[in-house]
Amino acid sequence: MKGRKITSLTLILSSVLLIVTSIVLYVVPHGRVAYWSNWKYLGLTKTEWTNLHVNIGILFVIAIFVHVYYNWKSIKSYLKIKKKLRVFTLEFNISFLILFIFVLGTYWQIPPFSTILNLSESIKDTSSEKYGEPPYGHAELSTLKEFTKKMKLDLFTSTQLLKEAGIKVQNVDETLQEIAEKNNTSPKNLYLIMNKNVEKLE
Repeated sequence: MKGRKITSLTLILSSVLLIVTSIVLYVVPHGRVAYWSNWKYLGLTKTEWTNLHVNIGILFVIAIFVHVYYNWKSIKSYLKIKKKLRVFTLEFNISFLILFIFVLGTYWQIPPFSTILNLSESIKDTSSEKYGEPPYGHAELSTLKEFTKKMKLDLFTSTQLLKEAGIKVQNVDETLQEIAEKNNTSPKNLYLIMNKNVEKLE
């Protein structure tokens, strides 16, 4: 078993998965919409995709450090000019300049960097129209009692409507998200049921 090969393959595989999670997070709906509509892609929620992205990113960083350790001699040779070690070689300066341009371009919102970010926002806004916006921020975290009060719905009637639709409600102090997860649906659909809009369910 060779550590160098394992490190290189881990670096490649984690890079591929980071690309996949980055693309998904680039187009995922805004949090308020994703949580309200119980958005999923390939069976994973927005939170699960984010968690995967973070932990794979940590694996990627660890693999980079180990890769540098195994290839330190080669890296030093890249930084040498006439057998003298120099950090700021022409190649290093060009690489740093490319990175610097990307950082400043993103920070100052200069095209094409701003265009990339604006496209992401546009895709997310389209998702908002498709999946629907919650009536207020983090509505899914409100208990059934709190939600009906804020939306000026009768608590008893709302609970009855949910039960008639086959939704199991243990108590009114459960959050919409908890009720939705137990019934394999979304907070949005619970709200539609309470509004007698069952025909609009997805």
